[in-house]
Amino acid sequence: MSEYTSIAHPYAKASFDFALSENKLQEWQQMLSILVAVAEEETIASEISSAQGAGAQQAETLADIMIEVCQGLVDEHVINLIKVLAENGRLSVVKELYDLFTELKDEHERVIPVTVTSSESLTQEQVASLTAALEKKLERRVELEQVLDNTMVGGIVVQAGETIIDGSVNTSISRLASQLHAR
Repeated sequence: MSEYTSIAHPYAKASFDFALSENKLQEWQQMLSILVAVAEEETIASEISSAQGAGAQQAETLADIMIEVCQGLVDEHVINLIKVLAENGRLSVVKELYDLFTELKDEHERVIPVTVTSSESLTQEQVASLTAALEKKLERRVELEQVLDNTMVGGIVVQAGETIIDGSVNTSISRLASQLHAR
């Protein structure tokens, strides 16, 4: 776990617990994604970086700027979160906070994001069949994302969390080549 992730964890957990108690997980995820977009904007990201270890006044000013940009897009609870992050010099962990919040939300909802990499787009029937098979195997609702990789000869690579299923022709050729060289 990276330092930023460790720092972000209590904020993400508190945000998740609050959003869950208010039955607003989806809304919070959307508001936190807005906060990430604001924090990653080039000028603000530069200010956040230079504010590390700076005085409380600079952090408060930066929080005010972020709140102004987010006005009308986030509720008062996320505004309070921005203030708390600024007061504690933690605005630099907004992305990790969002990622951890999303993980907690997905775990709670028993959802797993799955990335399928292939050389060409899968048909709707292939997507439906693959999704159904993965949901049965993983015992979770699958949110499937397709990624095209023109360097692949054929086949697919499926990544679901830490699990990788490599059914690519490239890997098969590499294995065959290794076996031939070993003889």
